[in-house]
Amino acid sequence: MISDNLANSISHSTTIKSFSKMYDPSKINIQRIFHDHWDSFLVDPEVIRRGIRPVVKNEVERMLSCGTLDAGFEIYECPHCHKDHIICYTCKSRFCNSCGTKYAKIRAENISNSTLNVNHRHIVFTIDRRLRNYFLKDRNLLNFLFDAAKDTLFYTFDKMNGKKKSFKPGFILTLHTFGRDLKWNPHIHCLCTEGGMDDEHNYIRKKYINYETLRKAFMKQLLDHIKSFYSDDPKTSKELKNLINQLYKDNSEGFYVNAPNMKGKNGKDAVVNYIIRYTGRPVMASSRILSYDHATKTIRYYYEDHKTEERIEVEENVITFMKKLVVHIPESQFKMIRYYGLYATSNHVHKEKISEILKKAFTKKSFNDRFKYRKTLISVFHTDPFLCDCGHYMEYVDYWVPDRRRKNEDELLC
Repeated sequence: MISDNLANSISHSTTIKSFSKMYDPSKINIQRIFHDHWDSFLVDPEVIRRGIRPVVKNEVERMLSCGTLDAGFEIYECPHCHKDHIICYTCKSRFCNSCGTKYAKIRAENISNSTLNVNHRHIVFTIDRRLRNYFLKDRNLLNFLFDAAKDTLFYTFDKMNGKKKSFKPGFILTLHTFGRDLKWNPHIHCLCTEGGMDDEHNYIRKKYINYETLRKAFMKQLLDHIKSFYSDDPKTSKELKNLINQLYKDNSEGFYVNAPNMKGKNGKDAVVNYIIRYTGRPVMASSRILSYDHATKTIRYYYEDHKTEERIEVEENVITFMKKLVVHIPESQFKMIRYYGLYATSNHVHKEKISEILKKAFTKKSFNDRFKYRKTLISVFHTDPFLCDCGHYMEYVDYWVPDRRRKNEDELLC
């Protein structure tokens, strides 16, 4: 590996004839906006007063280094024309839109190869807006959204099956904390099989799902979890008790839960479409930015209203915009996607049968082949990172990673 001194000199070198990096300061995107205003954001009075979560600072700084020399790089040389080429590393941050696009495709391949080729439902579990602030004040409550959705689905399927032999559905839950307007709005997206396996490993389709059961069961499960969580806090418990009583009065049919059929798509097509759209989705795509003025610190973007589908344009101070984004950065190690039932990674009675079905459908060779670094970049960014301008393929020479990244890699190897 090259030395740190040599690495530092490379950024000022005139001998490198080709230099690839993801970050382009001429493009209007989330990374550029944070590059321009991160220092101002850190000294904003409201940010100082409220404080900034360590994970926010870490994820933003990783995103800022994405595709730059600070993130580390590899050096390649063309054996034909001897042109040097540097390829900078990406940050792999969950806050980075660029990395999110790449890994959404990888995740789609991964999950679709681990799901059954059967009809699925896309179910959305939402909460009353009066509860949202509790999940913002204490993010531990976000785990209860998963628990409530999981318990609701198992309860609903058991009720649908009646006194017949039990069967197990498979579902994947994804947490979103944002709405289209970027406001804090925690809710669960679920990809669920339309049926499950009985004791003899036979798959039984259950096309009809009772909406009333879903709504009422989810509301009760979630409110019971929250009430139990605050049982040792007299002040909050009393306040919450009054709110819960009011919520039951105002939501006689339960919290809003939507579970429409996936029109026009079935089996694997529906799975891949769902994964790309809902799992690992960035808070906001850079394509929604209409204009950005560095001098006046203003940004203009749009979103489509969920109910009316009307396009709404917003113009606001860029620091305000940044605050809306960072609030959705999850805590370190928090799992935004979780698997249950037939799709659980832990052992269950159908695990061997599921593995046998999936093994027949996908070979190990085809699965791994899609994850090649070069093919992934060609698929996502439509460019071959190792193809020289002269038409020959470059060869690896050396690499460099910063001390902090090298330390993390060494810890993983220990």
